Amino acid sequence: MKLNPLPSLLIFLCLGGAATAGDRVLNLSREQADHLGVRVAVAEGIDSLPLGRAAARIVLPPDNEYLISAPQTGVIEHVRVALGVSVKQGEIMARIQSPALLEVERSLLDAASEFSLAQARLERDKALLAAGVIARLRWLETQGQYRKAEVGLQTVRQTLKVSGLSDAEIKQLETSHRLSSLIEVRAPVSGRVLERLAVAGQRVELLAPLFRLGQLETLWLEVSVPQERISEITPGDRIYLDNPKASARIIHISQQVDTDSQTALVRAVVEQGVASLRPGMNVTVQLMHNSQDHLFQLPRAALFAHEGKRYVFIKTATGYEAREIGIAGEEEHRIVIHQGIQAGESVVVQGVAGLKAAWLGVGED
Repeated sequence: MKLNPLPSLLIFLCLGGAATAGDRVLNLSREQADHLGVRVAVAEGIDSLPLGRAAARIVLPPDNEYLISAPQTGVIEHVRVALGVSVKQGEIMARIQSPALLEVERSLLDAASEFSLAQARLERDKALLAAGVIARLRWLETQGQYRKAEVGLQTVRQTLKVSGLSDAEIKQLETSHRLSSLIEVRAPVSGRVLERLAVAGQRVELLAPLFRLGQLETLWLEVSVPQERISEITPGDRIYLDNPKASARIIHISQQVDTDSQTALVRAVVEQGVASLRPGMNVTVQLMHNSQDHLFQLPRAALFAHEGKRYVFIKTATGYEAREIGIAGEEEHRIVIHQGIQAGESVVVQGVAGLKAAWLGVGED
């Protein structure tokens, strides 16, 4: 049942509890406090100061994002993964038919043959040089040809590795001499498919983007903070999200202010609630500043003003003390106090209007 403060106040005055604003403590019995609907709560200690809300976006760290491109010109024969699915490292994501691959494979066989011939010449001339049959100049020429053939073979091998062939497949090709135009595009790391550009039947050029892969274990928040609040933020401060529930730690504060929005970019790494977030989400966050002061959080209903000063009522052994306080931060439904309250003290959070009227001596005459 909701109490009407005025009749309760009249009951208080009839019981003989006259008070004026000059008195620090308002002496009330338990019965009088009940008539005024007084309810108290212990002030909640906190270690960070709310600085306000701001718009933010969920992004992937650059180290956690991978672009998978076409290793050779060709036609996409088959796509094996869908947008948003998880893939393992080495898993086949698509297959490409590439006539250009045949040319590289043939170049490998030619380079391997040239290298074998250069190696045989090197061994022969080494023996002839030791026997004094050939001049040292010819030996140096043979060594140069051998090194050139070796570099040529390694170059073609690397080209095939970039084209998606493993070391074992390259070695098998050199042994069997079997050419194939099929390229298997594999995932370079484990992750989630964030973008799929590959379509079956599509002709793609060398290095054309096919997939964008992301590792979502680590996410960042990029917050646009008004320039007037930048000086209040330091690395290590916290950022909280209400929906979905998550928290982050500030790791970087930009030194540049956007000329259009007059905001600076603040970057934070998400430490709790990563599973409920997705890259690209737009969210509203609460910025919190780590403070060394003793801070207490109270409902805004506990606060009242008188002659330009702000007060709360503290429950004491003899009654209720009107105590001036210092406010460090304010939100819609709560205040943060940095001065005027001690740990463990009980503060009036309901019935403040009736107590204030009694404290000011309303109806005293």
